[in-house]
Amino acid sequence: MNLQSDSPEILSAPTCEELIKLINEGLFATEIALRYNFNNPKAIQSIQVRCSELHNNGTLDLLHLIENGSMLRLVGPDFFIAMHFFCAILPELQATPERMMACVEALVTRGGEDLAANRPYGAFLSWCQNDPNRAREVILAAHNGDELASRHVAFALEAIADIAEARKMAIIYDDTRRLAAITALGRIHDLDPAACAETLAVFGTLLAGGADDKLRASMLRATAEILTHSPVFASPDAVALVLRLVENGGDFTIHACAHMLSASRQALPPDIVTGLLKSLIHLNPANKGTVNELDMGLQSLLEHGHEAAAIAFVTELLALPDSRLELNEFDGFIRKLRDGPPESLGRVVVQWLLLGIPRLCKGLDEILQSDDMVGPPIHLSADHLDISPTTQLFLCRKAIGWFFLKPITATSILVSVLRVCDAETTKEVQALLVEYLLLNYHGVCEHLEALPSDDRAKGRVDQALEQYKIHFNAVRAIPPIKELQPSEHHRRIQQLHWSDQMRDAYNKPKNQSVLMSLVKRSVLLYGKSCRTFVKDSMTNM
Repeated sequence: MNLQSDSPEILSAPTCEELIKLINEGLFATEIALRYNFNNPKAIQSIQVRCSELHNNGTLDLLHLIENGSMLRLVGPDFFIAMHFFCAILPELQATPERMMACVEALVTRGGEDLAANRPYGAFLSWCQNDPNRAREVILAAHNGDELASRHVAFALEAIADIAEARKMAIIYDDTRRLAAITALGRIHDLDPAACAETLAVFGTLLAGGADDKLRASMLRATAEILTHSPVFASPDAVALVLRLVENGGDFTIHACAHMLSASRQALPPDIVTGLLKSLIHLNPANKGTVNELDMGLQSLLEHGHEAAAIAFVTELLALPDSRLELNEFDGFIRKLRDGPPESLGRVVVQWLLLGIPRLCKGLDEILQSDDMVGPPIHLSADHLDISPTTQLFLCRKAIGWFFLKPITATSILVSVLRVCDAETTKEVQALLVEYLLLNYHGVCEHLEALPSDDRAKGRVDQALEQYKIHFNAVRAIPPIKELQPSEHHRRIQQLHWSDQMRDAYNKPKNQSVLMSLVKRSVLLYGKSCRTFVKDSMTNM
């Protein structure tokens, strides 16, 4: 019996005899993986119920599929499909804790770094919850020093919500069991303020006794969970504990800081945000997992009212002389900032252009893209430009320099300055607008002419347009001078440059597309010449 079918409808659920036959022939894991190619949850559930019944009555042994390696030898999606099936029935299986823990650990190890690799742990948690005695056996084995039980005791403590036992294990042990107990304390959601405070006091005691980087990170993660679900969220003791945990943190603690920012489901107190960011400024750029977690954390800060702190942190981090990070590594943060309120983006543009740090300005140039390759307009308010006339002019020059290939973006910044600057600065900005933008990009003229009549910069922009038209008409009045015309060589270089730009504009979105990554593409080469066959009277001779 084959569980796979070429028809859209799945075959009926196999009988018990057929399932036993597949087990005996060593084909069960493979066939179950194939079964999930069909969209029929009811049939799958029927198979799961029969499998758990056959296992529990002793007819077959599903754990043997893992122990003999038949499931672990599956490759690619087949393994994760079979693992998903197994995890669905695992909580209902009868087995000793030793066998179940060994099988769960084997599945997780086989899953590697895949995001679904930890799914068996959730199934093991449910298995312990279905029978609290199982959890107690695991806890007892951990107390007796069993290594396998020590690695799984966090799930057992969480299953029966034994917060007192978890505190006890965190205090009396200094090995894997302590870390597991601390993890369990973070997952046991006890809404009693006194109980939460007592758990945080345990962490304070462990910290005072000397805590290495891994222990600090573990306590920080648990504290983050407790603060998220408990009424002691902003208590002075909780804030003080977090600030002590992040002091002089190593790589594990720094990663936990990033996780705390990203996992926050409500606004963190400003003091905690400041402490976390102070520690994160020392992150190792080579730890890409931490960088990705930090990116999500920065997005969370933008969502929860800590915009100024997030922007100041990114500015300081990328301004470090020895920093190897680039702005595009925080693409989620930048995308949220770019697509958010214009007021926020305008403040960042002014701040970073005035700082003039190449890494920041280059990053701005990369994120300010538009479909027409001229850059999006940036609106700077009077508050953004509440700076000296000299600084306003400096800002205009920086905008032209960094956004020269995005003329509308550069133009919009100059127009924003024209709305608020004094008469003397106006002349300088108008000269920049004409000399660098209007004379090089005809589209800038059209953009400026489209300004509404009630725009505060309309009169000053019209003066710049008049200067441009006078200059343009004077240039057109000069007859063609052959010696000033670009050579054929230079024309060819320009054509090649334009061709490269168009190719990059086409390939960049395609390379970033999730859908295109799933499509197999082929390039057909035809050469420069072709051959045509013409049938005439000579063909048959």
